[in-house]
Amino acid sequence: MTDPTPAHRADYRFFSTIQTRWSDNDMFGHVNNVEYYRFFELAVCEFMMRACEIDLLNAPVFTFVAESLCRFRRPLSWPHTVTAGLRVEHLGTSSVRYGIGLFDDSSDLPAAEGHWVHVFVDRENQRPTAIPETVRAVFERHR
Repeated sequence: MTDPTPAHRADYRFFSTIQTRWSDNDMFGHVNNVEYYRFFELAVCEFMMRACEIDLLNAPVFTFVAESLCRFRRPLSWPHTVTAGLRVEHLGTSSVRYGIGLFDDSSDLPAAEGHWVHVFVDRENQRPTAIPETVRAVFERHR
């Protein structure tokens, strides 16, 4: 598999700021790889709550993560702030794939990038369901 050319900061539509913590670093002074996935999750949750205005705990429709991927390009480290960029890469009937890039202040190229696939599920029957139209409209604006 070839490594695709990284996106630039300007390729993303929604941004959230994440403050690294001392405990995010590994013994080499870099943010531990597992934390990149936490940063992805924080960016997606913030997008869902702020841009989509979804009550993640009580909405009748919620999301399951079906797939995630992260390409590590260069290390991040504490105490630097990370900016997570998010864009909608694919929009289906009941699923969406977000492209996510993690940036520090040193470059407009991501330190890490990847994707996160959400499947929308009916809370009551736990089955895939159509993305609500109000949410779909937000997704369309963030392509």
